[in-house]
Amino acid sequence: MNTQIIDVLHTTCQNHTITPLHAIESGSRAWGFASPDSDYDVRLVYHHHPDWYLQIYHGKDTFEFINHQLFDVPFDIGGWDIKKVLTHIHKSNAVIFEWINSPIVYHSNSDFIQSIKSIQYDFFNPQSVYHHYQGLAKKSMLDLDLNSPIKLKKWCYLIRALLASLWIDDYQSIPPVLMSEMFILLDKHDTNQIKEVLTIKQSYDENHLYQLSPSLQKFTISLYQNTQNMIFTQKPKGDVDVLDKLFRKTVFNI
Repeated sequence: MNTQIIDVLHTTCQNHTITPLHAIESGSRAWGFASPDSDYDVRLVYHHHPDWYLQIYHGKDTFEFINHQLFDVPFDIGGWDIKKVLTHIHKSNAVIFEWINSPIVYHSNSDFIQSIKSIQYDFFNPQSVYHHYQGLAKKSMLDLDLNSPIKLKKWCYLIRALLASLWIDDYQSIPPVLMSEMFILLDKHDTNQIKEVLTIKQSYDENHLYQLSPSLQKFTISLYQNTQNMIFTQKPKGDVDVLDKLFRKTVFNI
């Protein structure tokens, strides 16, 4: 599958006349709880030819390519231009941090990604990233009736977002992309309960319904309540000149 994804990725870049910098898996596969029929969500950071940036009006700085023919499961590539990516790093965008740190990498320019990783914490704003995960958690919680059989995808989204919130509070750092790496925040009993559910999630299709145990319902509500209304000390934002220099180095080689 990886070979096919990489082939489609490079063909897509050729068709769009762009240079790939970093291509990763996003979503449930990167987070560690994909179902057998989970789709592939490839996300790409790229740059255009230098002349593209010298126009008065730039073209579109994102694209989405979807192909349902190559695979038995849905497959898509979504891409952002480097300038858009660096702008969102400056804004402490949690999604971009996930792209940078995804455990599943299809293509990467080592100089570019090492440069990004070396400066990402300079732009990490705990409050901003916390609000992102809390937004996801609240949306997921509204869609769930824990007393009834549920689709585990939403529940996994909820638990991951809550653990990310807790991680930020405990470590004041960017949460891991892989949910299992945040289990160190929990006791052994709760970790084992979640692992059992993840095994079920990974064994059935996305439409499978599952009834959470009373213990897991209680755990979910408690975790949700314990991660509400967190306040973090404001930290200085990183120097935008660093991002400007990385942009010029990557696109113009200067």
